[in-house]
Amino acid sequence: MTFPILILAAPTGAGKTSLITELDPTRFEILSFDSRQIYREMPIGTAAPTKEQQSKIRHHLVEVLSPKESIDAGLYNRMAEEALQKVLNTDKIPVFTAGTGFYLKAFLFGMFPVPEISVSVRERVLSMSIEEKKVLLNDLDPEALDKIFSGDDYRLGRALEVNLMGEKWSRLKIDPNTSAIYKYNLEIRLGIFLDLDRKELYERINLRAKRMIDLGMADEAWEIRERYGESCPGLKSLGYNFALENKKETPM
Repeated sequence: MTFPILILAAPTGAGKTSLITELDPTRFEILSFDSRQIYREMPIGTAAPTKEQQSKIRHHLVEVLSPKESIDAGLYNRMAEEALQKVLNTDKIPVFTAGTGFYLKAFLFGMFPVPEISVSVRERVLSMSIEEKKVLLNDLDPEALDKIFSGDDYRLGRALEVNLMGEKWSRLKIDPNTSAIYKYNLEIRLGIFLDLDRKELYERINLRAKRMIDLGMADEAWEIRERYGESCPGLKSLGYNFALENKKETPM
């Protein structure tokens, strides 16, 4: 027996959340693959679905981790498997949503067999700036540095962690046996990518950023910093570094 699934992917600001809430909650449930919205206590900067939106249709993997907790593909996969099983048990159709698609791709099609990362290595990498990561990664695995977008702090960190554990990140191959499609006999019935005009998308992103600032993203970032420290994983999310700098420069 195969289980049908739907996929909805879209860049930040394209209107994915609004579209999701129009789905029939008696037929569908949402599995979110967003590395920012998985954190709680940060609804402004992560643009997490509001309580009202979540009440319209059930969301999984949204606001479940503390900002002090790290997230990686392995942990995301384990959490996603639990959520998927819950949805399948209800006989509803899972709708997978994603922005960049990194975690979703790893879940559906298989993961790289990365070594277990020690606490000391993870803490060392977390304490490094993005430029420090690039320098060290260039020494250990220049091919990895060439394959990763220069501003992707998360993937640079993950590649560096793997190398510091003695494996070459650039030589890892996907293990198809870890694929959820294979393990759960899933069938992609429909895949949608919201592709907006670039100018319109940038205008929407700018408006969204302004709205986040107006809603108090800088204060939200400061509160997280006070609770969990400036180097906590949650604050690695895009935009929080600028929000913190803005707060530091603003008279208290």
